[in-house]
Amino acid sequence: MLAKAILAGSVLTAISSVALAQGTPPIKETPPPPGVETGLVTVVNRLDGTVVIEPTKDSKAGAKGAATNDAAAKAAAEKAAAEKAAAEDAMAQRFKIKSSLIEGVHAGDKVKFSVTDTDGTKTITKIDAD
Repeated sequence: MLAKAILAGSVLTAISSVALAQGTPPIKETPPPPGVETGLVTVVNRLDGTVVIEPTKDSKAGAKGAATNDAAAKAAAEKAAAEKAAAEDAMAQRFKIKSSLIEGVHAGDKVKFSVTDTDGTKTITKIDAD
């Protein structure tokens, strides 16, 4: 009788877990339409009509194993952070932008923007704060 009660309890727990897991779907960001990019404005130069935008990345860090040595783990983390910062600097891009569009842009803004490439010069044609 005790075994049946334990079995019944575990079945109810399993069923309720499955029901909770199906209850709310995860929130997903809608990707921008084709031709529209997203990024973070890092520099706004109103004098020469340019902005520097760091593209938004979908970085999903994988699970990492436990480190055997705290000093080694700290050194590895610092090295990874330095490499990431160098990669981010390399990925940021400078764009020309019209004075009418640059007035609404500030460093630190998350933006969606469209770009045209004319003779190697990338120019923002539309920009909206996210």
